[in-house]
Amino acid sequence: MKTMKLFFSTLLVVIISAIGMVSCNDDDEPKDKVIEVTMSVSENTDIMYFLFDHNKENPIECMLVMEDGVDQTWRKMSFSEIEGFTYEKGHRYKLRAKKTIFANILTDGSPWKYELVEILEDKEITSPELPVEATIKSEADIVYEEQCPIEKYSVSSPIFVDGNGTIYNSEGNERPSYKNCRIYLNNTLDPTVPDWVKLNSTTYMARYAYVISPLSDKIRLVVASGGGPMLKYIVTEDDFRYMTTTLKEKEQITYVLILANANKKGLQRLELTLERK
Repeated sequence: MKTMKLFFSTLLVVIISAIGMVSCNDDDEPKDKVIEVTMSVSENTDIMYFLFDHNKENPIECMLVMEDGVDQTWRKMSFSEIEGFTYEKGHRYKLRAKKTIFANILTDGSPWKYELVEILEDKEITSPELPVEATIKSEADIVYEEQCPIEKYSVSSPIFVDGNGTIYNSEGNERPSYKNCRIYLNNTLDPTVPDWVKLNSTTYMARYAYVISPLSDKIRLVVASGGGPMLKYIVTEDDFRYMTTTLKEKEQITYVLILANANKKGLQRLELTLERK
């Protein structure tokens, strides 16, 4: 009997010790660290490459960011890297963000992530609209880059707008407001196309867009970087007001966009349709 009691007592001690060891091990596991930081975002952009693009064949336009208290040099960061933040080229920002430093680096090589808390300052340094050459009076006057026009980019169209100015995509989901809505340019270039690498070089990256409005005889040149032009660059406030107050349900207006490179030479012709919801 004493032997049995001793056995069970010993077993209980072993179990309690094992539980204690597991708890200690759990406590010793590294954990993600979350801090709040202040960041500056430049009005200028730069070029970066994906982690696994070893030959640097596919340049991507990116933001320039400086984190207060870390360094005094601009760091390249993708436009989507600060969750909840919409970047506009030509604007200089001061942000407060939540920074999560991962205990274990993610598979894509990211040691941290950022989430926007508050935009502390948003200052427009350069206008999103640029002067158009005097020789360009119609779409036919726009000079194209060598090998262009090409079929490289696509946009989600149509976009729906109701009488309150609320914007929706083709699936019926609400999009950001007129001032914050971006028209994303999706790179759909077929990788089997000859000169695929060349057509993804900086010469063939969309930096600007010539805008031809059905409500105006004036051709405008706007910034199209940052993933694509902002809707407010394409559709003026007067045009948007016309859509919300004058257009009838299911009526459409279509804008022509001639995407252009850094030298303002044409790359591709796109159409963006807006429909009254």
